[in-house]
Amino acid sequence: MPARQEPDWRTIAPRMLASTVGAYGLCYAWICAAVRLLPMDAVDANILATCLAFILFVAVILRAFAVRSVTRIWSELLVGTALPFALMLGVAR
Repeated sequence: MPARQEPDWRTIAPRMLASTVGAYGLCYAWICAAVRLLPMDAVDANILATCLAFILFVAVILRAFAVRSVTRIWSELLVGTALPFALMLGVAR
């Protein structure tokens, strides 16, 4: 049986960045979109979107360390962040 190789910082650092900075950017984008799109008072929409973003934040953190490829998690974060901005641009027109 081959010896188990411990991961070094080069494999953990991109996942740490994805689970912190990437998750924050994704959640912030969805909060902004939800506040504009939800049919309720802005304060209530902000509270609801922020509460839901905490669940999304934890899911992104777990996903960042569950995915085999670092490229995959970063591409998912980019697409997931671009989608709410595209929704907001469509609503603004």
